Amino acid sequence: MSTTLQEDEFPVWALVPKKETGITNFLAKNPLYDGRNVTIAIFDSGVDPGAPGLKVTSEGKPKVIARYDCSGAGDVDTSTVVTPEGNKIKGLSGRTLVIPSTWKNPTEKYHIGIKNAFELYTKNVQKRIEEEKKEKQWDPLHKPLLSKAIMEQQNFNNEFDPSKVTLTRNQKLKKDDLDSTVEALQNLEKKYKFITPVYDCIVFHDGVQWLACLDTSEMGDLASCKLMGEFSEDPVNNFDYITAADRMSYSFNVHNDGDVLEIVSLGSSHGTHVSAIAAGYFPDEPDRNGVAPGAQIISLTIGDSRLETMETGTAVVRAMIKVMELRKKFNIDVINMSYGEHSNWSHAGRVGDIMNDVIDKYAVTWVASAGNHGPALCTIGAPPDISKTTIIGVGAYVSPDMMTTEYSMLQKLPGNTYTWSSRGPTIDGGRGISVCAPGGAITSVPGYLLRGSQLMNGTSMSAPHVAGATAVLISGLKGKAIDTCPYLIKRAMENTASYNDKIDHFSQGHGLLQVDKAFDYLTQYYTEQESYVKFMVSCSIQGHSVNGNKGIHIRNAIENKVVDCVIIVEPVFLNNVDVDADRKINFQMSLCLTSDVSWVLVPKYLELMYMARNFNIKVDPSGLSPGVHTTT
Repeated sequence: MSTTLQEDEFPVWALVPKKETGITNFLAKNPLYDGRNVTIAIFDSGVDPGAPGLKVTSEGKPKVIARYDCSGAGDVDTSTVVTPEGNKIKGLSGRTLVIPSTWKNPTEKYHIGIKNAFELYTKNVQKRIEEEKKEKQWDPLHKPLLSKAIMEQQNFNNEFDPSKVTLTRNQKLKKDDLDSTVEALQNLEKKYKFITPVYDCIVFHDGVQWLACLDTSEMGDLASCKLMGEFSEDPVNNFDYITAADRMSYSFNVHNDGDVLEIVSLGSSHGTHVSAIAAGYFPDEPDRNGVAPGAQIISLTIGDSRLETMETGTAVVRAMIKVMELRKKFNIDVINMSYGEHSNWSHAGRVGDIMNDVIDKYAVTWVASAGNHGPALCTIGAPPDISKTTIIGVGAYVSPDMMTTEYSMLQKLPGNTYTWSSRGPTIDGGRGISVCAPGGAITSVPGYLLRGSQLMNGTSMSAPHVAGATAVLISGLKGKAIDTCPYLIKRAMENTASYNDKIDHFSQGHGLLQVDKAFDYLTQYYTEQESYVKFMVSCSIQGHSVNGNKGIHIRNAIENKVVDCVIIVEPVFLNNVDVDADRKINFQMSLCLTSDVSWVLVPKYLELMYMARNFNIKVDPSGLSPGVHTTT
């Protein structure tokens, strides 16, 4: 007997899980708080604006509104300026480039450069193009020659078998020629090397804006190539695919008065998948929507294609500078960074300082993946593991519905964090993970993969879920005319998360994100004096050289020594320099300090004003059993 599963019974909504964190219910009650009026900056490998779900928002606005390659991999030197002779100019490749009559260039000055095409392609697409070119251009000529030569060799050997017949001089020469021909053709087949395409780049100003063209014809036929302005000026029309078959999208930005052309292409499928989780919108299939279908996206590529899409400090800094420059123009309220490295230290120096400036001075909420280095403790990666605790670090959670729908498991198991999701604490005692969220999804990938979607999992997937949730919360706050603050948003998520006693404490942070409860928290407590304040906590263990840690982290407690610690707490307002003096003068908090374990002794009270206050605590591990112990 067979069971028929109706099409409408397939849990499409579980492919991009949203029920687990309350997103589905929240948007059902508040459809206008779906991320509209909010832009998420995606620090990643690039976003394909033509991918499914990434074309428009729920309001019909362009989804991806700006693209920048902060790695420098796409930069082209176009400082060479030429004027046409008639309607022709000579490109740096040596080709004659024919200027179309439809181009308008009042100055008659053209900036030209040259780009190796494979610097714009991913490794997989390069391989595919090489195979296609070989099949279409090399094989039709080479294979018949090789077959003919082998056949002639075999016919000769059948007719004049050297083991039976003594060859004449002419016959020996004939045999040597046939053998050499076959060997040469076979060696050519083995050593075949595809010649990389080289594209001429043309940049000019039409009196209104900078325009650029890539000679993808490779013959100087510019009329057959697309002329485009900067992507952010017209996101709908100012991007194209290098060829229709490869589906590698590209767009332009022009810098230094035309002397530098920035070609933005895709480094991997990662950034597109991340963006679809955060903000994908499918008007005909709403169950496939991302978390914030009304939000818009800015793509900031930090993965350098020259380094296998690994990020560099320079690229991250450039991306942060872009956010600071474009914060108001594009309503950038959220950063998602599903990129990072395993970190053995917690002070990121200048890069960490700029990260904090983006949050503290520009009120941008920063969400980052915790890393995929679990299940060992202290495996949190950077950037959550930096000197200050203003970044929302996200762990990866898998729900029963995800198990059966995404991973096709035979049965549902209780929800849990993934084994590979990184665990806290950070080396300097911070929690590392603020909350956890679904860490897998089947959703959009770039066109060059020649498929619409695929399954990916990692904290890279849980971070954009939280970034999308942040956009939803901010959209709601803007709808209620409430000022947003990254400190309060982080606090709201942490204080309302659903903590599961059966899940590893160090992998879930404060628990599974709950958006509806976080929004209630935000709308209830935004008027409190501490809502726009972060608390800088610095811990020092007396007798140890390491000071200024985010928490107390003792690795040698087996020595059973009582540890004296000095705790410094300092409140700091958001955008501290511009805060009115009266707000600082009137800031006062009477705090009760509590400990829920007997082995930590704390004072009862702390009166906190707008200055750094310190107090001492004692940690006595002498009565603890072997293993890991934690408390707050």
